Formats: sequence, C-alpha cells, structure tokens
Amino acid sequence: MSHYRYGVLKARAIRSIHGFGNQPHFHICLQDDRGTRYRASINIKSKSYPSELLYWIGPCAPEENEALKALPGGFTPIEHPLPVSGLDFIRRPLFRQEDLVPLPASLPGPDNDLNEKIVALVDTAVLANGDLYVFGDAWGPEAGTPDYYFGFRPGRGLHNIHMNQGNARPFHGDNGIFRDGAILVHFAEEDHWIGLFLAFQSQSWETDEQGHDLN
Repeated sequence: MSHYRYGVLKARAIRSIHGFGNQPHFHICLQDDRGTRYRASINIKSKSYPSELLYWIGPCAPEENEALKALPGGFTPIEHPLPVSGLDFIRRPLFRQEDLVPLPASLPGPDNDLNEKIVALVDTAVLANGDLYVFGDAWGPEAGTPDYYFGFRPGRGLHNIHMNQGNARPFHGDNGIFRDGAILVHFAEEDHWIGLFLAFQSQSWETDEQGHDLN
C-alpha cells in the first residue's frame, strides 16, 4: 500500500500545464472555496512498455453523487470508507473496461493525444465553473516550499490519479483496492458528471483483496 494519504480533493481548476519529456505529467492548478491552492499531477506516459496509457473521458454516474456534492471544499481523506467510498475500477467501475483506449502523451496534430484530451476537459470545467473531484494520493503541505509548477505556497497536491492496483514490481507497493485515482467533474447547471479515467497497459485487471495481480 502507498504511504500517501488517499482521498478526494474538491476544488475548481484555475489553469493547467501540458506534460512533456521522458516522464511527462499533466498539471492542474486548483483552488478550493477557502482560497487554498493545490496541484493535481497526472501521469500521462508509462515507464513500462507499452508507454501509452489507457484512457477514457465521458459521462459517469457515481453512486455517491449526493455525498460527493455535500463534501466541503479541499482535501478529504477516505477511510473505512467514510465519508465517501474510494474508487475501484474493477469492483465498482464507473465505465466499461472496453471503452479504455491507448493514447500517446503528445503527438503532432489536433485532438489526438492525452495532453489535448485533458486540457479540453479542464477548459470546459473552467468555463462552466464545474467542481472537480480529484481522487488520488495527497502530498504536503510542504512548509516554506512553493509549488514547483505554479508557485503557490505551501506546495501541496495529489498524484497517482490513475488505476492503483494490479501493478507488478517495482510498483507492487502502490497496490490496493478501492483506492484508484480519477477526476470527476460535476456541472451543476445540468447536474451532469464527466469522468477522466486512466490506467497503465502493464496493470492487471484481475486482482486479489490486496490489489495484487492474481495471475
């Protein structure tokens, strides 16, 4: 199990930065209703072969949608599984596994890579004042240290915003059930939810009660 605090951040997106390089992450700057800022760091390329992540963005219907909407702004740890349940792509999926498709982090041309797919979702949320619910592992606050990408103090945020089970070594320690990462966006005017779901092609979809590969 990861040593980070798993939970959900309720906040609104302010801006984003595309991910580039050998180990790219897409970064979103968010702010809760108290003015506290966070960074969501989204892995968009795998260190393991094949490097393209599986992704799906589309409508979803979380069973606990009213409980999610009732959460206070900011980060809420998820434990036992209160106050809301953690996500589990296998045991309680919000999408069909067959809808996931591999996509490169960055490619020439329009609307054909993860950077562009994610920024389109973020921009839509910003324009509509949509609430983002970011599920993942939290870090910080890092006393006296500004955020590396957005400069706010103290640095804090979430990562592991992807499936967090079925990993082989050296990521075996990140496995667990009901602790998958994702971003759910709620558009209040239409009471409509859209989710961003990511998984590594190297991960297993058959896992035991500790989240480890059964095969």
